[in-house]
Amino acid sequence: MTQNKFNFYTTRLLPGLFLIAALLTIGISLSGCRKARPANEVEFWTLQLSPVFDEYINGVIRDFEKENPGIKIKWVDIPYDAAIQKLMASLSAGAPPDVINLSADFLSKFDKMDVFYDISGLYSTDTLKSIYLNNALDDCIYKDRVIALPWYLSTYALIYNKKLMTAAGLQDNIPATYDEFIAAIKLYKQTTGKFAAFWNIGKDSYLPMMLESEGIRMIDERLEKALFNSPEGIKAIDNWVQLYKEGYLPGESIVKTGASIIEPYQSGHAAMVFTGPVFLKRIKDNAPSVYRNTEIAPPLAGKTGRHELAVMSVSVLNRSLNKKAATDFSLFLTNAENQLNFCKLATIYPSVKAALDDDYFTNPSEDPMDKARVMGAQVIHDAARLRTYLRHPKFDRLRDIFDEAIQSACLGTKSTKEALDDAAREWNILLNQKRH
Repeated sequence: MTQNKFNFYTTRLLPGLFLIAALLTIGISLSGCRKARPANEVEFWTLQLSPVFDEYINGVIRDFEKENPGIKIKWVDIPYDAAIQKLMASLSAGAPPDVINLSADFLSKFDKMDVFYDISGLYSTDTLKSIYLNNALDDCIYKDRVIALPWYLSTYALIYNKKLMTAAGLQDNIPATYDEFIAAIKLYKQTTGKFAAFWNIGKDSYLPMMLESEGIRMIDERLEKALFNSPEGIKAIDNWVQLYKEGYLPGESIVKTGASIIEPYQSGHAAMVFTGPVFLKRIKDNAPSVYRNTEIAPPLAGKTGRHELAVMSVSVLNRSLNKKAATDFSLFLTNAENQLNFCKLATIYPSVKAALDDDYFTNPSEDPMDKARVMGAQVIHDAARLRTYLRHPKFDRLRDIFDEAIQSACLGTKSTKEALDDAAREWNILLNQKRH
């Protein structure tokens, strides 16, 4: 795997990058016979970490096997864009892995099929909460069952070009809130005639994060009713719709996915980008002149002060014949030492509390990646999954309905209120259908 592909992958941060349409029409049986496997073998799947991280993963496996004589870990690395199909196929064939690495976003899809083992059956939730950051572990708990362990984390940062911001007179007005971001986008365009940022609002929309950060719920706590079309929600969303209509956002903002967000910045055509600091490595490699002018600011936040947390997790499967060994390996993989070593290979953050106390996360330099690492470690405690609708098994369809509503409003085929009211009705139909 190339480093750029790892950057792309670790920012699940960008909503729904790995969703596979086949999940919408699941029709497999989970009752097939488990394919024979050596009794002492634990099969562990990762998503396209090879060959870049071969030395690291193989080292973790060697250390675990040394500490656990008789247990063998079989590592299988699969393409990220085929992960869901391969897991589904393995379940259908009765030969799933014992442990799998997934984005926590996808846990709800498989939880409804009772795929994952409740780790709290071996290690209490209180014990796990003493080890892992609670905001990360929360994304792995469904109905009081710990169906995954958090592995590595990411959050957002405001990355900006000092030279371009200074030329626009914004060097002393780096935005910290969404309202300030809107003001900076307007002033930059008025001053330079150019777009300040590419910020997708109509595809893989960032607006749900904005709403929840402002304290405006997208969905109720029981995941049964859409709330984003409240008066407050309509007003907050309409601010961005009008920004688009008035020409302050590029046309691509409503059609391109989150994967496109970094290109305008590293090409020097945008002054700001709000995304994961993992992208800094790509900027450094692909656009060194832009990187030399790059500075880092904390993630944008609304009235609640909260910002989005991205969690990569590891789950033990119910079908595993070695649940104890599989769980112990998952704990070993995600322990403080191993997570710290992994974080030194990429701009990611550990989910284990003890790892964040290391000097690696407290001593910055003038390099943007070093600054981002230390800043991220400081603000990771305030991060949380803001897009709470991801806990619904049909989150992919809910996301698409919302994105299409924003596109309709931006293109003027509906008013913002009409578009959101129609989307809320569609959400409520889906939310009140049986989950199983």
